[in-house]
Amino acid sequence: MKMIARTVLFTGTLVIGASGLMAASPSDSWLDQWYKAKYGRSSPTEEARQRSEQANTAFREETTRDVAQPANHWIDQWYRAKYGRNSPTEEARQRAERANTAFREETTRDIAPPASHWIDQWYRAKYGRSSPMEDARHKAEGKR
Repeated sequence: MKMIARTVLFTGTLVIGASGLMAASPSDSWLDQWYKAKYGRSSPTEEARQRSEQANTAFREETTRDVAQPANHWIDQWYRAKYGRNSPTEEARQRAERANTAFREETTRDIAPPASHWIDQWYRAKYGRSSPMEDARHKAEGKR
């Protein structure tokens, strides 16, 4: 009987002590991690904490809302995996972003077409000499 009483008292002490530890604290990291893993974003309490921290920061990062972000990233990823290119909405977003960029790289176009076509490269790899088309092109350009 003494052993059962000790076990009950010991278990009760652990439960009562643990319940004090189990009370929700303002920054419960494992709960935030679970919430983020399940829903893909921070928990509302964590988002509120981050907003208040950002509001109290002297130098905060400017956020621009000019360009609309795609609503569903997974649809764009699926579209890219299926068709091998970006979705039309993502392409439109990228064009708008390029148009609104202050400094963009100017590309120069080559005036002359590439010297050899893939067929010419294949012919050279297979037969060890340039193709008749390539010979004719070089002769017309005056390279030979």
